[in-house]
Amino acid sequence: MKVPSGQLIVAETDLQRLHDRLYRLEAAIDDVTADLDRSSGPKAYRLAFEHLYDSAKDLVGLVVEPVRQ
Repeated sequence: MKVPSGQLIVAETDLQRLHDRLYRLEAAIDDVTADLDRSSGPKAYRLAFEHLYDSAKDLVGLVVEPVRQ
């Protein structure tokens, strides 16, 4: 099987892990947007930052590499 130019084969588990972590970050952004619409001030922004940080740090070091055949 020849892989078309510009495309890669990656392990399904690696791709799913990336999707899960990106979904978690997207959900956190939605949560923070809703929370800050209801409340503002230093405490609200601090909690929003912590929530986003916790979600984003899961992406640090995540690498999805091509499967070597």
